[in-house]
Amino acid sequence: ETKPVNSVIPDSMFIFKPDNPVRRACHYVVNLRYFEMSILLVIAASSIALAAEDPVATNSQWNKVLRYFDYVFTGVFTFEMIIKMIDQGLILHDGSYFRDLWNMLDFVVVVGALVAFALTNNKGRDIKTIKSLRVLRVLRPLKTIKRLPKLKAVFDCVVTSLKNVFNILIVYKLFMFIFAVIAVQLFKGKFFYCTDSSKDTEKDCQGYYIDYGKDKKYVKRREWKRHEFHYDNVIWALLTLFTVSTGEGWPQVLQHSVDVTEEDRGPSHGNRMEMSIFYVIYFVVFPFFFVNIFVALIIITFQEQGDKMMEECSLEKNERACIDFAISAKPLTRYMPQNRHTFQYRLWHFVVSPSFEYTVLAMIALNTIVLMMKYYSAPPAYEAVLKHLNTAFTVLFSVECILKILAFGFLVRGNKTHKALK
Repeated sequence: ETKPVNSVIPDSMFIFKPDNPVRRACHYVVNLRYFEMSILLVIAASSIALAAEDPVATNSQWNKVLRYFDYVFTGVFTFEMIIKMIDQGLILHDGSYFRDLWNMLDFVVVVGALVAFALTNNKGRDIKTIKSLRVLRVLRPLKTIKRLPKLKAVFDCVVTSLKNVFNILIVYKLFMFIFAVIAVQLFKGKFFYCTDSSKDTEKDCQGYYIDYGKDKKYVKRREWKRHEFHYDNVIWALLTLFTVSTGEGWPQVLQHSVDVTEEDRGPSHGNRMEMSIFYVIYFVVFPFFFVNIFVALIIITFQEQGDKMMEECSLEKNERACIDFAISAKPLTRYMPQNRHTFQYRLWHFVVSPSFEYTVLAMIALNTIVLMMKYYSAPPAYEAVLKHLNTAFTVLFSVECILKILAFGFLVRGNKTHKALK
């Protein structure tokens, strides 16, 4: 059911009274049950059409067809904007159209599309201006946020968490600066190389050399170069470390780092393998530690928003948690033979004893160590010993499996995976 227009609502645009037939019609359409759903479908169709455009052949027949669809989508969004302006008013009173930031986003997208259409039909059009205005169409999917309450709640939580993320970001930048300074001290002037790998210094990297290709030889001039990413100053160190933190292309930077020799000298393969420790520490601090902090802040914000929603509840947080646990909790079941005078009960008592469990854990640890002892080009006698040890562990684990089957029975749920691993 639609809410009737109350007589105390201010005039819209100074001309539409609360009882104006046009305004009442707009109010009726805006509050229809399926109006928002219809707009959501149009937004989805518009997003699909936007993704289906050919960015290369801009004047193709396919893009012309999509352009006609874009006219329809823009017309629908323009109609939505106009009837909401008439119904809610523009900006002077509470609840008006431009008092909502999401409505302002809709207005920018629609006006940008209308101006782009107007310039397209103009003979003296500016292509760059048209393209820049058409870019605003990518904001159309954001129109779905305010229409889906759960999606809007997620967006609000992300925006709220930005306040805390900003403080963590300052710490992140400080740590990044510290690592950049350390990297400059370790690698400054050491990322140079000669195109002829046989030359180590800029003084020797002169003249020509022969490059043996797949089919024929090439005579090339020697050049003294520097790798694209380096640590010769703090600015470039920050950029290089940021590239490393993204995980893209960082193995090359690591390889260049372990090959360094001295300042203004060429690389030597694997000369400073200990330099890899720097990157291990960096990866632990940044891609792992700080990323988890950002995720934790967002999760905490979600929890705080949930607690705010439950502030009006008469129960405290711990009381609600106890009730939820009592409702969802299930009793723990443990298999035990009923007759304590049988062989199965004695076997069950032995299998569940702590000494048996610790013995099995010790065997698993020893088997893991044996698996780690394999290496390339090992002596035949060494491989034979490892093979016999693996066979012995397989027999012991098989005995464990048989004992548990006899003690618990064949169809106990907890042993299904255990038997499959045997």
